[in-house]
Amino acid sequence: GHIRVELKTINHKYFEISSRLPGHLMEFEDQIRKVISSEIRRGKISLFIGSPDPSIFSTKLVLNEHLAKEVFHGIKKLREVLHLGKFSSLSKEDEMMVLREVLRTPDVLTRDQSSERSGVFFKHIEKALLIALKNLHQSRVGEGRALERDFQNRLSEMSKAILVIQKRLPVIEKEYRKHLEKRMKDFIKNGSIDHERLTLEVVQYVKNSDISEEITRLKTHIDAMRKALRENGEVGRKIDFIAQEMTRESNTMGAKSQDVTIANAVIQIKSVIEKVREQASNVE
Repeated sequence: GHIRVELKTINHKYFEISSRLPGHLMEFEDQIRKVISSEIRRGKISLFIGSPDPSIFSTKLVLNEHLAKEVFHGIKKLREVLHLGKFSSLSKEDEMMVLREVLRTPDVLTRDQSSERSGVFFKHIEKALLIALKNLHQSRVGEGRALERDFQNRLSEMSKAILVIQKRLPVIEKEYRKHLEKRMKDFIKNGSIDHERLTLEVVQYVKNSDISEEITRLKTHIDAMRKALRENGEVGRKIDFIAQEMTRESNTMGAKSQDVTIANAVIQIKSVIEKVREQASNVE
């Protein structure tokens, strides 16, 4: 008989195993989980193991002496009842035939079940499990490369949206300057300039519309995420954390900006961040 292992993974932030094991494997459940967790750190894992009775992996045979004697005496008694003669008169060939009959009796000769407890059987389970994990890893590496390309494309999308914002900022500044000049002319026409009000208006504009710091931090986060994608280890959690920081900056930018072009670019950035966070759960 052979051992069949089926492993499937579903995207999840944490490590979780759902296993279907036959009764004779339940005592190995903790060991099986340990083997899997040493190879996989994130995701919902669905595990099925199909295996024959563990006794087939035992190399040691055990004779049930009591049962063998019972069967032997039963055959002896039957010969006497049927008047077939005494055992002492049996030929060597007949003796071997009787011996075969005794050995054919169920449970007279069995495989040593202690091999299961000593770990011999688990070694066969572990070997099959490691092969399945290796195949799963190869499949996940391929998926990982595709995911990395997807992340890089989304980060490029975000960079383009930031570039739109950066190009728009000088235009907004120019428009505001015109607006301010008009306000100045209106003040002069009315014969008085309210310096306090004018200063307050300029300060409020600068405070409410300056998003240069947010842009700088957002670009830094993009660089950090690109770097994280090239690293080994638990990249998924790092990507998710960086994406949270990106969300914070984009929310501030959206709240500050009154310009339609910038608002649309910020919406695009937020949409990309959301997709990045969704995909982060696919990354270990």
